[in-house]
Amino acid sequence: MVDDSKQGPALGLTELIDKDLQVSMIAAALRRERLGGTLLLFGSQASGKSSLAFWLAASLNCERSGGTGPACRQCNSCRKIDSLNHPDLFWVFPVPGNFYSGGHPDEGKLAGIFEQKRARPWSEVEFAEKAEHHLAAVSRIRDEASRSPYEARRKVFVITGADRLRTEAANAFLKLLEEPHRNVAIVLTSDRPAGLLPTILSRCQRLHVTRPRMSTLAEVLQKKFGFDQGQARELLAAAEGNLASALRLKEEGAYQAQMEWVDRTLEAVLEPAGTKLLDLCEDRRGPMFNRGDFERYAALLARRLREALLEHLSPGRAVEAPGTGYTLRVADSRALIKLLGRLVNLHDSLNRNVNLRLLGWSLLNEMRGVIGGATG
Repeated sequence: MVDDSKQGPALGLTELIDKDLQVSMIAAALRRERLGGTLLLFGSQASGKSSLAFWLAASLNCERSGGTGPACRQCNSCRKIDSLNHPDLFWVFPVPGNFYSGGHPDEGKLAGIFEQKRARPWSEVEFAEKAEHHLAAVSRIRDEASRSPYEARRKVFVITGADRLRTEAANAFLKLLEEPHRNVAIVLTSDRPAGLLPTILSRCQRLHVTRPRMSTLAEVLQKKFGFDQGQARELLAAAEGNLASALRLKEEGAYQAQMEWVDRTLEAVLEPAGTKLLDLCEDRRGPMFNRGDFERYAALLARRLREALLEHLSPGRAVEAPGTGYTLRVADSRALIKLLGRLVNLHDSLNRNVNLRLLGWSLLNEMRGVIGGATG
């Protein structure tokens, strides 16, 4: 594993990957002064929305371009934003309820997340518990928006995971949008824009952000993080094209550990009695006690099941599940396609208040229904 702690961040907060189209569109809007006060960047998970949002924040206050062109990433303002140290940049992200006590945020916990992001800008913020935007966070945004910028032309609020606004927070946020402030820009990001109130959506300029190409991401892993070509492609495939997840899988043997859990899952599912399923769901060392781990585990499981489906569609061939000693045979290809769809779209379920063990139990039992008996 590359020890990037000694090299500094391999990817900066405002560094973009495969975003030429979005950059050209935003740059044109900046030149013509046609960029609205509230912008929604939407697209699939791992599309690079947050990096684009921070880049836009830098562009709006860049000292060289005067806020009418792309961020130079070299001036004092750009460097402060790239290190999350600008007094007029406010990053607001979903957090679990235990970050608040009596309606007030735990400043120590929030500071800890900021330090993690400064050290590893490409990483994703993950919590074991459900994370949301709470009313107290929106109240702080409204208070701060009412004040003049400290040193920049505009205050910029980057609100990631905007679709996770609690009901009361969404209503308060709508009031903020109904009372726009001259020197304030709000940049929202969302994997699920349909989760936002229609009245909020109607007040946003919207820009679709597409995922970087796998070949581009593989090149980044090789040049920035020292991966070899085969390793980069393998981990990106396992992480469903998510750069941050691919890096996390590389660390501390996480990839191998996740693959072992996939193998254990197949063993449990294919065991005739099915007695091991509950043990898997209740094992605290496994992925069903952390949302991020669960999502990566589901992606690897989906990859293995896709291989099973492809083999099933080739007559006369079976799928050997490495390390399990079992031969998988698909009992119902249509049901397997449905299960794969559920695994691929699991992100939406994990954003809701779902019990991971119950979700895991449901998925494993569904797998038993679509994968046939085993032979040792």
